[in-house]
Amino acid sequence: MAIAKLFTPLTLRGQTNPLRLAPGIPPAITATYYDQRATPGGLLVSEVTNISPMARGYFGAPGIFNDEQTEGWSHVTKTVRTKGGKIFLQLWYTGRCNHPLNQPQGELPVSSSATSLDGVKSAAVAREGKQAYVTPRALETDEIVSIIEGYRKAAVNALDAGFDGTELHAGNGYLLEQFLCDSVSERSDEYGDSVENRVGPSRVTLRLSPFGTTFGCTDSDPERLYGHAVKKLNTYDLAYLHLIEPRGVLVPADGVTALLRLLYDGTVISASGYDRASVIEAVERGTTDAVAFGRALIANPDLLARLQQGADLNHPKVKSYYLGGEEGYTDYPFFPSKRS
Repeated sequence: MAIAKLFTPLTLRGQTNPLRLAPGIPPAITATYYDQRATPGGLLVSEVTNISPMARGYFGAPGIFNDEQTEGWSHVTKTVRTKGGKIFLQLWYTGRCNHPLNQPQGELPVSSSATSLDGVKSAAVAREGKQAYVTPRALETDEIVSIIEGYRKAAVNALDAGFDGTELHAGNGYLLEQFLCDSVSERSDEYGDSVENRVGPSRVTLRLSPFGTTFGCTDSDPERLYGHAVKKLNTYDLAYLHLIEPRGVLVPADGVTALLRLLYDGTVISASGYDRASVIEAVERGTTDAVAFGRALIANPDLLARLQQGADLNHPKVKSYYLGGEEGYTDYPFFPSKRS
């Protein structure tokens, strides 16, 4: 099977990345994790990282809103740069997927509207353990400006830490998507009511999960909503648009990347459920410019070499996810059995 195009250079807004494969805080083990996965010219996208204390919905998740965090991340970016790789920081605000125990003063989490997560089979993760979600408080219109400023400050901190760029997480049911989807947003101000207001000129997004259902965040007309959002993004000089392929039945037959790529003029990165054969086919056909791997890269620090050689992949240690420590994080074997 021809794989030449998959391993040819890709330019992202002036930055050439010879490898088209993309997966984010730092104690020392975090730098070790990214060091294991950095490759010359490869692009890594970090784990989700909180832009403020109020953004945090999971105990132990990283942040980028103070000097100490920024300094900690600088050790990660340095090790990636030493390997000749590039790394973007993924900026995150959980919104209603949260609990007062994770908030600085024990306050209610916020969202576009005060809509509950009834029926969602998940829970907030606090120091005290898993907690049932609570009904959030709707953000006042003037509060949204401060959240936008939080994103701006976090992006500045990311650049100070040595990141090559930032990716706004606007999918998977988190705050930015809570403004997009009409199953959550009941706003009637300039940030809601119509598709045009929900997308809006000041709500630039980079990572979207069209047709998704995570955390009960759905839309009655996702093709119209995300089609409008993607066309709106053409007015911005973005490094790329990152699309997550949904897993469900009510999705376009050829996938959301193929559908929305027709509407977007820039670079597209697609993620979710790819294997060696499908990633090669997607890039060769031009369905996407690049493919991002998450779980496969966690389990295979030398994923690129394995894909190039057609080698078997390590299986993820799913039970170790989110637990911390080396197991299932930095202890996966390299191919054939040790790092060369």
